[in-house]
Amino acid sequence: MVTTEAPPLDTRHEPIWKDPVFWFVIVLGVGYGAVYNILPTSFPIFYREFGTSLRQMGYAQSIFFISCLVFSVVGGPAISAFGLKRSAMVALAMAGILLVVIGGAHEFRSVLLCAGLYGFSIIALVVIECSIVSGHFREGRQSVFFLVSLSDSGGSMIGPALFGWWFVQAEHWKMSWRLGYFAAAGVMAFLLIWALFMRSDSMPGDSFKPDTPGGGLSDVKGVLSVTAFYVAVLLEFCHGVAQGGMISFMGQLYVAKLHIDPGHAAYLLSLNAAGILGGRLMLSWITMHWAIPELVVISVCAIAETAAFLGAILSPSYLGGAIMFMLGGVFVSAIGPSLNSYLGGKFSNCTATAFSLFAGLGNVGAAVGPLLIGIIGNRLGVQTGILFAPLFTTLLSAIALAWFMREKHFTENATSLQHEIAATSHDE
Repeated sequence: MVTTEAPPLDTRHEPIWKDPVFWFVIVLGVGYGAVYNILPTSFPIFYREFGTSLRQMGYAQSIFFISCLVFSVVGGPAISAFGLKRSAMVALAMAGILLVVIGGAHEFRSVLLCAGLYGFSIIALVVIECSIVSGHFREGRQSVFFLVSLSDSGGSMIGPALFGWWFVQAEHWKMSWRLGYFAAAGVMAFLLIWALFMRSDSMPGDSFKPDTPGGGLSDVKGVLSVTAFYVAVLLEFCHGVAQGGMISFMGQLYVAKLHIDPGHAAYLLSLNAAGILGGRLMLSWITMHWAIPELVVISVCAIAETAAFLGAILSPSYLGGAIMFMLGGVFVSAIGPSLNSYLGGKFSNCTATAFSLFAGLGNVGAAVGPLLIGIIGNRLGVQTGILFAPLFTTLLSAIALAWFMREKHFTENATSLQHEIAATSHDE
């Protein structure tokens, strides 16, 4: 089996905060995190300006996440061919141009046409950032990944709040909401210029090439032959349906139920991101002090997530719903890292292949969730459609717990068998 761990590129021992690459990936995380959810943040505006239906909103989010599946197939070879620096510049340029096009759109059809390419550019930035961290940093890459995830979460918290605030203020000041999109494109342009002046040797090429011919295909077959991989994909599917659906339609639910403005709808996304940020900090401390099986973490947090989502959906007040949605983010924060940790433990010798396949297949749920809720909501109302989110978090908890018990049973049987064999050998 091919090992995928990247060799260290240098032997520098300088503090990471003195490394310009560190600051680039941190700011890049904030940048793409801030605009990651700009489409669902804008749904109330699109509804007001274009008369967009819930089904159309669901299509937009589904197309966005389907592009992640497409990227898992073509993204790796493309980045290898272009190199990380040029790939970063192309992705940033694409994201900036698409933000300008969406901001200048006069019908929702243009938004739908751009949604796929926009999702492609954003997921490309995520992969490029991870590749830079993996290739440039040595022993410290784990801590850098943690800091980057915090910068991403911070951007996801700040971005929707700023866009929501602007959508409200622009109307009061008799200015265009479109300027928010143009400002976001300016941020992409700033990062593009920064990438242009980065040294190419600080952004190495693909560091996960197979060591032997056919190694990549062998790893793919090996990953796809393990049942645990499909269980992880199923868990990610349930997680994606729930989180994607809530992110896409929570604001629209409160617009319909409590008649809030687009700004307050966007604040909900920021509060959810704040919960994710706080949850990651808290759960990282907990797991550092206590060894808790990943599937147990997923099961417990998913059932708590169900309660929080139901509380947010059924809350009669904006404040109560906002608090519950933020608490939902706290428990949501455990699912992704726990699944990555579980998958890494199962495929320690071919992690790159496993994560590449997992990233593509796992985003199917995030594509299906908004589409499912949008279609049901269009017929029966958003209050009914959004109930599919807590339904899938309940399913997520049940599957994780059932698979944990099954693995525990097999482990105990294997241990008992080993003890019997050892005792028999000792007697002989």
